[in-house]
Formats: sequence, structure tokens, C-alpha cells
Amino acid sequence: MESVNKTLGTAPLKLPKMATAQRIRPPKENLPQTPEERTRFLQYIRNYVAEYNPVPPMPMADVKVHADKVVEMLGCDPIYRDYIGVLINNEMWRDSLAAIPYERRLLLLPKCLRVESKCPAPFDEFGLLCKQCGLCSIQDLQNEAERLGYAVLVAEGSAIVMSLIQTGKIEAIVGVSCLSVLERAFPYMEAAAVPGVAVPLLQDDCIDTTVDLDWIWDYIHLTSEDRSLRLDLVGLRDEVDFCFTPASLDLIMGNGNGETEQLGREWLMRAGKRWRPFLAASVVHSMTDTKDESLSEDLRKICVAVECFHKASLIHDDIEDNDDKRYGEQTLHASHGIPLALNVGDLLIGEGYRLIADTRLSPEQKNLMLQIASEG
Repeated sequence: MESVNKTLGTAPLKLPKMATAQRIRPPKENLPQTPEERTRFLQYIRNYVAEYNPVPPMPMADVKVHADKVVEMLGCDPIYRDYIGVLINNEMWRDSLAAIPYERRLLLLPKCLRVESKCPAPFDEFGLLCKQCGLCSIQDLQNEAERLGYAVLVAEGSAIVMSLIQTGKIEAIVGVSCLSVLERAFPYMEAAAVPGVAVPLLQDDCIDTTVDLDWIWDYIHLTSEDRSLRLDLVGLRDEVDFCFTPASLDLIMGNGNGETEQLGREWLMRAGKRWRPFLAASVVHSMTDTKDESLSEDLRKICVAVECFHKASLIHDDIEDNDDKRYGEQTLHASHGIPLALNVGDLLIGEGYRLIADTRLSPEQKNLMLQIASEG
């Protein structure tokens, strides 16, 4: 990294502190059960709102009509209707929220995000007073929102929200709560015609709850002034995931006819969150004035190259650690033997370098990327 900084003529990079990890709990049965499922719901609803253009504020009965239509179009379990309704309402208000300055917004968090058995925070008449202990995600969310200019409350109840709205100082709300509380608060939000988005808690038992933190982070930073903070991360992730379909890999990498090549492709397509190529694509889009989340041909090659390096390291690590399972399936050396697994891992490393070299970037850019890749 030091050599890269010298090449670029920049100061040494300083990584931000790691965000607080959440507890692992299953979601309530009336919510999609995995982050991937919830993300697919959000993307579909975002497209639905863009096409049908429902206008807020909308009465709850009308929101439910739209939710029923989405349930039918998706062919999903009707048990998700209330969840879908919340997402529809969020997307209707999205652009309105983006146009309101941070300092005119309220972030409303529930106290049940804390680790109740260990939380040292006291309460006053407005809610929980976070002691910045770092045990839960409240600290990270509050600090970032306040840095931007938000008012932040860790409390529940529509009375507090309405009193703040009536002062005229709050013009938009980003809230987090369970579905039942959101439904009770909806009439007040509708009556006040205040732009508001709500991220549903994944449980409703009011203790040690969890939430899709990346969604809250996205809404907190949503603004019409700076597009770098308004990337459609859901759409961008879909674009990255599409790179790893069979047809897309053939276009990016060329046809792979041998057994080693085919096994390498299969491992590139296997389960995994693909955070590394997603982060690479996010950095490129945040630093360029792009108009949409589509990936250029060169960026697709870079994304696949990054995943090649990652999957190669996993294959080699599994051999070294003598692990028999990966992604809930047999590891490559367990199913095909160590010699072939080594060949596949080595092939993927070579493919990563080849894809970088095959881009249409300048020789200087290619050399820098190859240097970074070789340093790991």
C-alpha cells in the first residue's frame, strides 16, 4: 500500500474504524428471511414505483392496494404484504427526502437495538442517552447522522415525533421500528405530509433486535446535492452479480473448454456475497460522474479479476486448512482431489492478471493495478 501511495503521490491511507457487528437472529416470519431476498424485494419495488409513479402522501388503504398488486406480480407469500407496503411508501418519498437538507431531518432509532443486558445508557424524557460504549449499532448510526447535521432520538412513540414536527424544525424523518409500530405511526405521518422512510426491524420482540444496517446507512446519506452519496447500491449489486452468470462469464473471459477452466467458472459462480468486486465497482462509481449503475466492459473485467483472486485464495486456503466444506458444499480438493484443486486455484490467479491486462486502460493504470494485485 505504501508503494501505491508513493506512485499516486498521496498521503498514506487511513482506514475507518470497523462498524459494530450485529447479533445474528432469524427474522420474524412475515419478513423475507435473507438479506438477498430483502434486497430483491427492494429492487423490484423501486422499479415498480418508478413505473407506476404513486404519489405521496397516500392513505394506508391505497398503499395496501399497491402492496397487493406487488404480491401478485412477485408471486410471493401474502404474509409479506405489510413489509412490501412499507417499502412502497419509502420509495414514494425517496426523492422528497433527498431534497431536504440533513439539518432539517430526524433520525429516529428504537432502544431495542441495544444489547439490553449490558447497555449502560440511561433514559431521560426524550429517550435513551447513548454512552458510546460500542456494544451495539446505535453509536455508529447516531454519530454519523449527527456529523451530517441530523437531530437524533433513540425513542419510540408518535407523540415525540409529532411534537418535533409541529415545531417546524423537522421536515423529514428516517425511522427504524417494527412493522406494528410503523403501522400505528403511519396516520400521523400521512396527516403531517412529512417525507419519511422507515427501515423495518427484523424482529418485534423489543429486545436485542436486528435490522438491515446498510439500508439505514443509505437513507441517512440520501441527498440530491451529491450523487456520490446516492448510488443505487441495490442496482449496482445486481449488475455485479450478473457478471457471474454463465453467459456473462463467457463474454468476459472467453469460452472455457477444459475441465480446469470449467471448474474455475463453477467456483466463480458459487455462493458468496462478492463484497470485493462490489466494493471495487462502488469505488469507481463514487469517483466518476456516472448516470446509471451499469458497468463498463473494463469494470466488468476488473470485478471478475478481483473475484478470481479471492476464489483462488479460498481454494488454496481450504487445502492448507484441510477443510471439507465451503458454502455448505464440498471443497474443491475434497470433491476432485488436491492436484486438480491446485491447478484450478493457480488458473484463477492467472485469469485475474490476464483480465486486468486485457482492459483498455492506460499502461500506467494497468501496471499499478497489477502491482496492487501482486502485493495481495
